Amino acid sequence: MIETSYLLAIIYILFYALIGITIVAVALIIALAVILSKSE
Repeated sequence: MIETSYLLAIIYILFYALIGITIVAVALIIALAVILSKSE
């Protein structure tokens, strides 16, 4: 039981880390697009 809950905790952490990285990546791409469009 302890091993299963520990595994679930790791999966949740990895899942939320992946979501966080995706949000940051999208935000950076949008920021770059805005900067490029303003510089032109």
